[in-house]
Amino acid sequence: MGAWTALDTVLASIAGLAIAAVIFLILRRPKQASPARRAEAIAAEQGRAELTLKVAELGDRLRIVHEQQAVVATDLVGLVAKAESTQFVPIGDKAALKRHTELLVETARRTLQDMRRAMTVAHQGADSVEVWPSLATIAELFSEVESKGLVIAFNESGARFPISASAELAVYRILTESLNNTLEHAGPGTEVIISMTWSDHGLNLSVADDGERALARRAAAAGEPLPEGVTIETDQAALVSTTMGRGLSEMKARAESFDGVVMTQRVPGVGFTLTASFPMLRYATDPKTGTDAS
Repeated sequence: MGAWTALDTVLASIAGLAIAAVIFLILRRPKQASPARRAEAIAAEQGRAELTLKVAELGDRLRIVHEQQAVVATDLVGLVAKAESTQFVPIGDKAALKRHTELLVETARRTLQDMRRAMTVAHQGADSVEVWPSLATIAELFSEVESKGLVIAFNESGARFPISASAELAVYRILTESLNNTLEHAGPGTEVIISMTWSDHGLNLSVADDGERALARRAAAAGEPLPEGVTIETDQAALVSTTMGRGLSEMKARAESFDGVVMTQRVPGVGFTLTASFPMLRYATDPKTGTDAS
């Protein structure tokens, strides 16, 4: 064996340092979590996400209650005014007294129904609102969303009958949320067909957009690749797909407060359709008017 040279000493030192560095890195490397710990972490994260969603949905429901309570407060003001006007009805006019009494009873009954729908939220105040959105102001809503890029076609059929202020507000808010969703997910240039069909006892609201076609139109105009065409697989996926989200949860809550139901459907290659059905909406008739709301 030859003599140990200075180069051998340097190489041995380098090798020793390298071995020490490897050992140091191994010792400092974080230990991988066990499968059980990873599962716990995933479950905790899902729990936080679900809690966040529930808190958001609760906020939406409280906003619904807030609006309905304000409507009830306005109706109560009208009820008091009608009660005070009783002193001006001639005592000898039994027919007039009978009509006035029936009006008071009917107003009180409808106000009570709205109050029950709203539920009781302790210490919740209501902002003073002079005019609430209603079916009479949907033209303004359509103008607003058209200014943002949607193309609206509105059809109304059947004989419109008067409904309570809170019922009108519920229908208006569902329509507003649906159009906002269309604008957010389908974008400008999307054509929307809105249909309101009045039956003898209820109302059916349909909002159908061509969001997927609009996407293809924008891609063609920009010279970009067109979206993938419709296939058997996409048709099958659309049939079993479930739409979720805070907006949809709020719309369903509004419809359920008037014994209604909200349904959604995605049509591959076309777009998205939302339907809100209120089969017995006539029985929320607003007693403040005795004429047709149209």
